[in-house]
Amino acid sequence: MTRGYGVNRRRSSKADAVRGRQRFYRALAALALLVCLPGAMLTSSAAGDEVVAMQQVTDFRHEAEISRAQELVMVLEFSSEDCVYCHKLEALFLLPMQRNADYDDKILLRSLSLDEGNHVIDFDGRSITTGEFAARYGVSLTPTLLFLDADGNELSERLVGIWSEDFYGGFIDSRIDEARRKL
Repeated sequence: MTRGYGVNRRRSSKADAVRGRQRFYRALAALALLVCLPGAMLTSSAAGDEVVAMQQVTDFRHEAEISRAQELVMVLEFSSEDCVYCHKLEALFLLPMQRNADYDDKILLRSLSLDEGNHVIDFDGRSITTGEFAARYGVSLTPTLLFLDADGNELSERLVGIWSEDFYGGFIDSRIDEARRKL
């Protein structure tokens, strides 16, 4: 009986060790997610209650006025709520750019959700679905970044998807620089 208890105990200890390692790796993954996403997606103001998120486009006429008046490149992200890569792009690059004063006099950073049922006011004042707007530019994948002037013309090569995180910020910056030269 003692021998049986010892065998069961050892098995239980091994199972406990496996469960412990599984809990450790799950906790490590959760910690990595907490470090990467909330720091970039959510940030507190001095008051402690401001949530920073991508600014969504609702009226391109308004965005065009700002872009034209301040001579800014409109960097437009096409995204969708269930797009994991969109959230990654925002967390790692776009939200930090949005908060970085170095970009204030270069770009107007906006996001356009391609989720079904969303509408936007086009550059000409018409209300259209975001899907129709995306189709005009041939955008079918999210995330996609366009670099536009105040009239909605593409100024530099678009970025589709997110790859090579080590160099992606440089790709964005080079597209912005090229677009600014064409303004």
